[in-house]
Amino acid sequence: MRQAHPGEERGGYRTYERKREEAREYKRLERLPWSVLVDDLEGTVHRAYSREMADPTFLVGADGRVAFYAMWTHVPTLKGALDALLALGGSGVVTGGIDRRPHMLASFVDGYRGPRRGGRRAVLEYDLGGLGAGTLSFLGNKARPLLAGIALSATPRRERRR
Repeated sequence: MRQAHPGEERGGYRTYERKREEAREYKRLERLPWSVLVDDLEGTVHRAYSREMADPTFLVGADGRVAFYAMWTHVPTLKGALDALLALGGSGVVTGGIDRRPHMLASFVDGYRGPRRGGRRAVLEYDLGGLGAGTLSFLGNKARPLLAGIALSATPRRERRR
């Protein structure tokens, strides 16, 4: 875990304890039922495994190996990988091992909370660095009541059609 959008409200981590506190808060705010890896201050694991993408997901099997890696966290994709891993008894590479798709609609509908937690500067830097991503995520957040059923469903589309 790293501070993806530091700003005046939440800066970069200066101590490991602060990083752990914010990880606990993030887990609570996002209602995550799984464990969150808290890397060292330098982000050694994050850099080694994710190529410094801001929102990766690693699914670790019962054997302690990475069974699946998503460059951007996307719940339907993660659910499919979890189901596949469970079908294999908890170990093995699933759904090709990696998902490189950006899942932009979900990011824009649900992605405003992260930069907003950092403060105005974090939102502005996200907007400028991401070619309008801050503005799009702000607007997506406003349209969330209309788009959530499409963009944020925990069930992969292929399962919803059955």
